[in-house]
Amino acid sequence: MPPKAHAERCLPFETHFEFTVAKLKQVARAVQEIGYKQIELCCKADRGLRAFIYGKSGNIFLHSRYNHRNQPKRIRLGKLGLISLEQARQKHREIRLAADQGTDPKATKKSVPTFAELHYQHYMVECKSRQKKTLHTDQSRYSHWLGPEFGHLPLTDITSTLVSQFVIRMQKAQLAPATVKKVIVQLRSCLSLAVDLDFIQKNVAKRIRLPKVNNRRTTFLTVQQMAAFMKAAQACRDDELVGSRMLMLMALTGARLGETTNAKWEHIQDGRWILPTQKSGVPGAIPITAPAVKAVIAELAVVRVNEYLHPGARGNPTLSRPIKLFKRICKAAGLGDQWRIHDLRHAWVSAGVFAQIPLETLSQCARHSTPTVTRIYSHPHQESMEQAHNQIAALYLPEGKASHLDELHFHNTKNMPIESDACVKTG
Repeated sequence: MPPKAHAERCLPFETHFEFTVAKLKQVARAVQEIGYKQIELCCKADRGLRAFIYGKSGNIFLHSRYNHRNQPKRIRLGKLGLISLEQARQKHREIRLAADQGTDPKATKKSVPTFAELHYQHYMVECKSRQKKTLHTDQSRYSHWLGPEFGHLPLTDITSTLVSQFVIRMQKAQLAPATVKKVIVQLRSCLSLAVDLDFIQKNVAKRIRLPKVNNRRTTFLTVQQMAAFMKAAQACRDDELVGSRMLMLMALTGARLGETTNAKWEHIQDGRWILPTQKSGVPGAIPITAPAVKAVIAELAVVRVNEYLHPGARGNPTLSRPIKLFKRICKAAGLGDQWRIHDLRHAWVSAGVFAQIPLETLSQCARHSTPTVTRIYSHPHQESMEQAHNQIAALYLPEGKASHLDELHFHNTKNMPIESDACVKTG
């Protein structure tokens, strides 16, 4: 290993400089490009103020170093972004002043926030700052499960035993394994943030074993069932026209729910439905040249009231998630109530398989990242499997020879002697 001084000279940036947000972020990008796991930086302006940059995530954590009774100690101030650089400087100076006066700042007790305070004052703020797409889902999980269970507790009172009992209660409430897993993962994220903020020493939710999740569906809406669904959707009342045509458009194009709710009239141009952002984050487009798709869009044009393709009711700009209407249409079509709106996308891909469209083409039409993802959505129809079995059997035994074999088997069975009771008894 080279000496430390030599290793620092090889770095393409300084490790001892006056901290600014722009300079720290510039160094963080350089650390990620080089591939270093961790780099420690020293501040020239504030002696003892350190910044640790982690190369894998690019996160910057500020620390305060001081001496107490000739022993070097360190206190984590927080993650840059959750705490400003000026706040870190002020906190660092207070720590150094207390240490110079003979008091160990690490030994002073500070008030521990409750889980509710952590959620609203820190977790939600961080999620908003990085523009998390599922912010409303996180708030829903907190309101229904995490808040009633842990909201009133100080963070230090949350133990692994309490979390384990919480998992058992969710399972007894017959929550899906995927839902239980997502709730606990959110709890882990909150407690990891509490560790970063130095509210607690360790994340007790990391020790909890998560339930196994198998989201692969074996049932799907067949072509015949989708025909019944479309017929029931067409028969909806006038006040349900927007919601029913929204579901019909998803069924005819395989579009995702989020893509459909965000669709605007300006996105319909030149026989294409432009998608400014997809699930992958890149723009895309869906052809709308089929007569059935054009007819649905024409019906929506009659009730146009704003810029959105599917305007909402009661002053809402767009229709969000017509799950109740979807369930009613399924019931009217005789399909039962076990289906999800996303099953329309599964049905669209499966219909493409039934029509013998190449998987590569289907993958591009469904805007999947790889054909492997498309295989998860594709389900073979019973008719296709029967046809495949018949074709393979015909390869082994042509139709003429098969009929001859059946006739021979019939004659052998007809002329076969029947054993007497005496023969059976004597063996």
